[in-house]
Amino acid sequence: MTGRPAPRWRRVLDRTVTLAFVGLLCVGLVLMVRSQDWTPVAELAARLSPGEIALALSSAFLVDACGLLLGVMSWRALFVDLGARVDVWTSSRLFFVGFLTKFVPGRLIALPVLVRMGKAIDIGPIRLASVFVLSWSVVALTGLTLGLAAGPAAAGLSTGWLIAAAVPTVALMVRPGLLNWGIRTGARLLRRPDPDVSASNGGVRKAIVAQTLSWVVSGHHVWLLAVAAGAPPAKSYLVCVAGFAVATTAGIVVMIAPDGLGVREAVLAVGLATVMPLSVATTVVLASRLVSTLSGATVGAVGLLVSQHMHRRRYRAVAAPPATAG
Repeated sequence: MTGRPAPRWRRVLDRTVTLAFVGLLCVGLVLMVRSQDWTPVAELAARLSPGEIALALSSAFLVDACGLLLGVMSWRALFVDLGARVDVWTSSRLFFVGFLTKFVPGRLIALPVLVRMGKAIDIGPIRLASVFVLSWSVVALTGLTLGLAAGPAAAGLSTGWLIAAAVPTVALMVRPGLLNWGIRTGARLLRRPDPDVSASNGGVRKAIVAQTLSWVVSGHHVWLLAVAAGAPPAKSYLVCVAGFAVATTAGIVVMIAPDGLGVREAVLAVGLATVMPLSVATTVVLASRLVSTLSGATVGAVGLLVSQHMHRRRYRAVAAPPATAG
C-alpha cells in the first residue's frame, strides 16, 4: 500500500460505484421484504405473548448473527493463502462486500466494487475470484454434508448414515489437497484455466471447521423458531439445523434470486414438513427468512462500516509523514 493519494477522478468513480451498490442493496432488501406474504407470521405472533415473541426473535437473531461471524473466519482462513500482507480489517472489507451482494438482484454490481478494492491492496481480479471460488466450495461442501444427515434422520433411518454423510468432509480434513484437485478438475471439464490460487492444507482445515460451526450455529435459529411454533424439540432438532444448511446452499446456486429467495424456502419447508404440519412449517420458514434478512443485513452493514473505518484509519497512519524531531 503506497502513501500517495488516489487521483480525484478515481475517488469520484469509487464513490459513484459505491453509491450505486448501496442503492441496489437497499432496493434488493425492500423488494425481498415486500415480495413475501407475512400473514402466517402475523397469525402465529397473535397466538404468542409479547414476551415469547421478543424472546424467540431476539434469540434467533443473535444465534444467526454468531453463525455469520464464524463464516467470516472461514473465508479469512482461505484469504490468507493469497499471500497478500493485509490486516484482518482490510480483508474483512472484501468479505462483507461479497456477503452483502446476496441481497442484490443479479449480484453482478459487486464485481467492479470488489475488483477496485482488490487492486487497492495489489490483488488482481483472477486471484480474488479464485479465493471466492475456494470459499464457495467449502460452503457448499459443508452445507450439503449436513443436509445429507438431515434427510435419513427425518425418515427414521439408522443413525449410522450420519457417519457416511460426514465422509467427504472428513476426507478433506485428512487430505486437504483434494479440494484444489477437485476445483482444477472442474475447471478443465468446463474448459477454464486453473485457479490462480491454491489453498494450503491449514487454510482448508480451518475453513472447513469454521464453516461447519457456522452452519450448525446458524441452523439453531430455525430450531428456536420451530419450537416456539409448537414443534417437538428433540424430533425437529436435526431437521432444522441440518435442513437450514442444505436449503441455504441450494439457494446460493440460484444467482438471480436475492439470497436464494424462494428456493431456500421451498427446500426448508419440505424438510420441516416431516416434523410439523405444512402450514406451520411454512410459517417457520417465513419467520426464518425475516430473521436471516435482519441479521444478515445488520452483520454485513455493521461489519463493513467497522472494517472500512479501521482500514481507513490504518491507511492514514501509513500515509502520514513521520514526525520530525524538534
